Amino acid sequence: MTTSLSRRLVLSLAAAGLALSPIAASAQEEFSTVYVMSDNLGDHGFNDSAAEGFNRAKEEGAKVRLLQASPSDPQLWRQNLEAVSNAGTYNVIFTGPNMHDNLAAVAPQHPEQKYVFFDDELAQPNVLSVKYAQNEGSYLAGTLAALAASDKASFPLSSGAKKVAVVAGMDLPIIQDFIMGFKQGAESAVPGTEVQVIFIGSFNDAQKAYDLTRTAISNGADVVYNVAGPAGLGILKAAADQNKYAIGVDSNQNDLHPKNVLASMLKQIGNSIYDSIKQVKSGTAPFGTLVIYGLKNDGVGLVLNDAIVPASAKAKVDEARAGVASGSVTVASAFAAK
Repeated sequence: MTTSLSRRLVLSLAAAGLALSPIAASAQEEFSTVYVMSDNLGDHGFNDSAAEGFNRAKEEGAKVRLLQASPSDPQLWRQNLEAVSNAGTYNVIFTGPNMHDNLAAVAPQHPEQKYVFFDDELAQPNVLSVKYAQNEGSYLAGTLAALAASDKASFPLSSGAKKVAVVAGMDLPIIQDFIMGFKQGAESAVPGTEVQVIFIGSFNDAQKAYDLTRTAISNGADVVYNVAGPAGLGILKAAADQNKYAIGVDSNQNDLHPKNVLASMLKQIGNSIYDSIKQVKSGTAPFGTLVIYGLKNDGVGLVLNDAIVPASAKAKVDEARAGVASGSVTVASAFAAK
C-alpha cells in the first residue's frame, strides 16, 4: 500500500466514523516494534541476546528500533517508554529489566497499545509477560562447575578442592533463582561442593566485579559463575587473569576467554522475542498472561566450550539436562510458582 493510498483510506474511514487508530494504520504498511532499554547494547549478554531476536524479525520485514539509555538515568527510561507509547505507531513495544514500575504506570494509560515485558511480570490485559527458568539453566551450570572443581585430571586449572563461587549483580529474587539452581546442580553432581556467593551491588560495575572475583578465587574457588549482566565481563577477565575457570551467562561468552570460560548459561531471550513478534503478527499472542521459557522449550540452556570440557563431563551435563527437561528432576526456585 502506498503512502498516498494509505492516507486516502484513513481519511475515507474517518469520514465514515471508522477511523483507524495510528497502530492499525501503521500495521497495514509495515509491522513496527521497539525495545525500550534501561541500558545499552554491547554487553555480550542479555541485551545482545535480545538484539539477536529483533534482528531475526528485521530480516523478515519488521521495522525494528532499539532505544538505548544510560543505566544511570532512570528518568530517561520512563521518558522513552512514554514517548513511544504516545506515538501510537508501534504494533508492539518491548521492555525488560528495571522497567516494572515504569510499565505499570504507562501501560494502563494506553490500553490499545500492546506490550511484551520480558524477564519480569506485570498483570495487565495489554501486556504479555515472558520469564525464563534461569534456575534450570543454572542447575546445569552448577553441575559442570562442581565436576570441574573436583576433577583436577580433566580440568587442569582446578585444584580439585571442590570449591566454586557465584559472583552476582544484586540480591534480587531473580538472582536468587540463579543461585538456587546452581547450588542444587553442584550438590547433585558432587555432594559436598562448597559454593561461595558474593554480591557486587551493581550490574554495571565491571571493576568491582573483577575485584570480587579475585577475592572468590583467593578464597579457593576454582570455578566462578557470572550472574552480573554487563559487570560480568569483569568476572570473566578476573578468572582468566587468575588462570581459573568461569561460566558465562545470558549469551555465549565462551570466546571472550576461550582457555578459561567452560560454558555459558544461555537465557534464550532472542528466541522469546522472535516468537513473541511472530505471535503478535499472527494475532495469537496471549496478552494478559505469563509465558515461561525453560529447558523443555529451549528457553534456557548451557553451551559448552568443547575445547576445554571433556566428553565425560559433557555426558553428565547432558544427563542432568534430560532429567530436568523430562520432569524427573525438579529444580528449586526462588519464586513460589513457575
